[in-house]
Amino acid sequence: MTSMQSMISLFPKLVSRLANRLPKGETHTALGSVSFLKVITPGELVPEVQEPIVSLILQGEKRLSIGRDALHYRVGNTYAAAIDLPTRIEILGCSRTRPYLAMTLRPDPALIADLAQRSEPMVPTSGTRAFAVNPADTELLDAYRRLLQTLERPRDLEVMGPLIEKEILFRLLQGPQGPILRKLVANGGRHAGIAKAIARIRTEYTGPLRAADLASASGMSVPTFYRRFKAETGMSPLQYRTRLRLYEARRRLHATPTHVARLAFDLGYDSPSQFSREYAREFGVPPARDADLMRARVLDG
Repeated sequence: MTSMQSMISLFPKLVSRLANRLPKGETHTALGSVSFLKVITPGELVPEVQEPIVSLILQGEKRLSIGRDALHYRVGNTYAAAIDLPTRIEILGCSRTRPYLAMTLRPDPALIADLAQRSEPMVPTSGTRAFAVNPADTELLDAYRRLLQTLERPRDLEVMGPLIEKEILFRLLQGPQGPILRKLVANGGRHAGIAKAIARIRTEYTGPLRAADLASASGMSVPTFYRRFKAETGMSPLQYRTRLRLYEARRRLHATPTHVARLAFDLGYDSPSQFSREYAREFGVPPARDADLMRARVLDG
């Protein structure tokens, strides 16, 4: 069997065993770079900053919102990201009997660097995003299937797990997501500068944002920095910082009852009203109301 459909048909028994065995939420495996996510209730997860990952949906589907980019992906699609990205995630159509299930691999830059020297690079298009969703081809799906099987065999995992992981990354480098993964090992050039700027924004997101400082640290002029930043992340530096603040706000509101005014000042806002306006613009409701709705969903679940 060589078609995409026939390859996917090899997964059901493996995925069914996995879904029955895993608890809800994230589960790390004995192969440190690999984890699983199981979700049984459809809806939006608490937004987060996703670090560089490669993810394959094994069952179900979801929608990602990154800046103004909306990505919808389902079984057999892989998602790759080479940079830290504030991300909203909505799980679609899952249930207790048919949960959403995904496998995530956190690529080792040293391994990517070694493999990149051994694979034929694809030429990136102008303005390439540092993230994308693409269908996996049959060879890549077969490697994932073998990794799933190996994870069920502890005696095989120590030897075979890293080899299959290496194969998965090699095949990704040869495919349409290759230019994205190569960004992880771009020690020089504009992507490395954008990565430095993002690291600085993440560290200082509650303080003032000075474009000239970020551009200087990135080794670019201000106009070039803005253009490249938006090309890679899908948002401006200011929008990136705003989402860091708002996503952290939602995380805190979800975790524990928090006074909105105090939260606004803690996150660097000049006034609670400004914070509430930006929060409502992003999430559709003001923060206090959103906190009530999130607590109600937890009680219902």
